[in-house]
Amino acid sequence: MQELLPGALTAISLSASLLLLPTLLSQAGADFMGVYTASMLMAIIGSLVLGRLGLPVAAAPGTALTAWLVTVIILAHGVSWQMVLFMGAAVSLVLTLIFAFLWQRGRLNRLEYLFPPCLREGLRGGLGLLLIFQGAYQGHLLLPSPTGLLQLGSLSDPVAYLSLTGLIAMLALMAVKNRLAVFGSVFVTGLLAFIGGFWVLPDAPFFLPEGLDKTGFQLIFMNGWENIRVCDYFNLTIFLLLYLVFTSWGSLTALAGTRLPKDGCMGKSLLALSGLSFVSCLIGSMPMTAAPESAAGQSIGGRTGRMAYFTAAFLLLLLFAEPTLKSMASFTAILAPALVGAGLTLLLGMQNVFGGGLADKVSAGLLFLLLPLTQNIAAGLGAACIAYTSLKILVGESCEVSRALRVLSVVFLLYFFFGFWSIA
Repeated sequence: MQELLPGALTAISLSASLLLLPTLLSQAGADFMGVYTASMLMAIIGSLVLGRLGLPVAAAPGTALTAWLVTVIILAHGVSWQMVLFMGAAVSLVLTLIFAFLWQRGRLNRLEYLFPPCLREGLRGGLGLLLIFQGAYQGHLLLPSPTGLLQLGSLSDPVAYLSLTGLIAMLALMAVKNRLAVFGSVFVTGLLAFIGGFWVLPDAPFFLPEGLDKTGFQLIFMNGWENIRVCDYFNLTIFLLLYLVFTSWGSLTALAGTRLPKDGCMGKSLLALSGLSFVSCLIGSMPMTAAPESAAGQSIGGRTGRMAYFTAAFLLLLLFAEPTLKSMASFTAILAPALVGAGLTLLLGMQNVFGGGLADKVSAGLLFLLLPLTQNIAAGLGAACIAYTSLKILVGESCEVSRALRVLSVVFLLYFFFGFWSIA
């Protein structure tokens, strides 16, 4: 039962993302309850699948990808949400077929060793910083600045000072080596918010899941395809392929790392996530990825697939508690310590990435910089991959760069020049 609390904390941390998904897609015309139900169901199934593979990692539809697709593709270009789901389903199906082919040939697991240690460890640190920035931003400790990128929040804001209180409690518990430090800080923050009247439970805290009939298989009614240029179909396809592959690979590497079993678990996980992504788009949600919030559960002792099982069990309870989740998410200080604690766990578990040569240091530094700023694992990994390959060749150490990594660097260059930038 030592995985029970880690599973609960992971589910609570993940709940904010699972509420953000229907909020974003409802802006594009999708049914809120339908997307919420579909996203929760896919997170439950995805977590069970990864738990079956022995990983202490939850799976969920990607919020960063959803935000980009809604703001750039749907709202800016006038494309329907059904069309975006169709594109997501098509790319996920193609990716599943490619992974299945590589799996039969015994080549899929080579992805685990494609990148050098500096990039693998840099991913862990970059993802940790991403979670810390998310927690500080949700806790109003960091705010957009009119003169720069960010500025410190004001302690006159109840969200800010309760977030800071929770973080101080968490660090104090960490200092005395209490393994429940993150869970305790979330509990303290939630209790103080409830006592202060900032978090109020709704009169009807539960509801029966509904709305799948308004989102399931709606992609067959796609429209707005005429608003996308022919070349942009190719660009969007390349973007989605690279995003799904390397976001899933990067998240699994950062979250599972040395806990990946040596029986082809990486290949199995990637194949499972691509297949689940296809199903997710069919029923009205977004493609799946390994959830970074899993680090919150790992921070209080989650080490095996049972953590993912308990996460799925708690998500099943939360499926019926949408009003309660909404009230909790409306006061974001409650979840801020969980995200910051998850980020600290990844940073503390990272090995030294700045002890190698210039290529190692620069590529790891790019991951540290770009992941928090872009919240796009594929973009950060692509920039780091290009920098590592280029610098190794320039200093005469091309023998240390595999042929596959060189080819991938060229693909990432195409991704930046023709896929990412032209659509954005």
